[in-house]
Amino acid sequence: MAQAPRSTQPGPSLSHRFARLLATVATAALAVGLVAGGANILSSRAASVQIEHAASPVIVSRRQVRMETGFSIPHSFVGQVEAMQTTGVAFEFGGTVSAVLVDEGSKVKKGEVLARLDTRQLKNQRTTRLAARRALEAQVQLSQLTLERQQALQKKGFAATQVYDQVRLGLAELEARIAETDAAIAGIDIQLDKSILYAPFDGQVGDRSADDGSSVNGGQPIVTLLQRAVPQMRVGLAPSVANTLMPGQSVKVEVAGRSYAATLLKLRPDLDPATRTRTALFAITVDEGELALIYGQTGKVRLESHVSQEGAWVPVASLREGARGLWTILTLGQVNQSGEAIVEIEAVEVLYADEDRAFVRGTFQPGTGMIEAGPHRVTPGQIVQVLEKS
Repeated sequence: MAQAPRSTQPGPSLSHRFARLLATVATAALAVGLVAGGANILSSRAASVQIEHAASPVIVSRRQVRMETGFSIPHSFVGQVEAMQTTGVAFEFGGTVSAVLVDEGSKVKKGEVLARLDTRQLKNQRTTRLAARRALEAQVQLSQLTLERQQALQKKGFAATQVYDQVRLGLAELEARIAETDAAIAGIDIQLDKSILYAPFDGQVGDRSADDGSSVNGGQPIVTLLQRAVPQMRVGLAPSVANTLMPGQSVKVEVAGRSYAATLLKLRPDLDPATRTRTALFAITVDEGELALIYGQTGKVRLESHVSQEGAWVPVASLREGARGLWTILTLGQVNQSGEAIVEIEAVEVLYADEDRAFVRGTFQPGTGMIEAGPHRVTPGQIVQVLEKS
């Protein structure tokens, strides 16, 4: 059997094989070096990173919900300070003013003379009436003497009955004329007395509308007198609030930044057609030594109306807006031994609110612990650290 022929091409030399071996070893060494270097770099970076511990639970303050049977709504109504009495003091009949004895702002006492009329004509009339009365008295004396003579003659049968009757009735007429004159003199005396204008009460003069020598008509005010004893405030109240008040009830009024005690004097039975309010008058108590209130000043009456409705007061900061116009508060479940609790949510309805708190009713139970502030910091279902607050 014939043998296959051998190749005549020469094979790689020993030097070439050794070169390949060196290259392979170098590549493997480089790869090992790169892997070791990368591992060292990653190890150093990992060592430099600080390990963070798990975050502590958020701390919240808890306040127990205390149920109330109702709440009071404060009201403020604007009013005006005025005198208890304001009177335009006038003469009952006309004449010429002889003297006005007070000026605007003068303080007067009850019975003090404010002004006088010229009374010369009245005094002259009184003198005339007195003279007429004396003449009548003389005629009466003569008639009495004549009547006595006629009585004596009649007893003797020498006097006619008609003459006797004429003398008797003439005397009665004179006596009636004397009574009429006396009444006229008394009327003049009344006019003389009313020609002097007296202060009807203690007060202070406001307006002075007449001067010495001026002619005035009956009823025309000479001065306006304001009573200073007890100032009062006239206020228009909402009918719903006015219906809750009773005369004699104590309230607080504020005038020029100062607070005063006041008492309700009276309530008008009708409504003001312009403002649809009910007018109330309050007597203001001003202690001795305090500055007098100025009539015409604007003030405020502080009142409260009570609403009977079960609910609870919560801080406004504890509320957060819910769905469909409702509000919610965040409450806390059972607190464990570590002082931690789970955040829960309750729906509430706001019945009244002021700047700091709101009166609400809702799905919470009496005594429930609520998160009083910062509801945006936590979410329902979150575990929080509880800080008790009374």
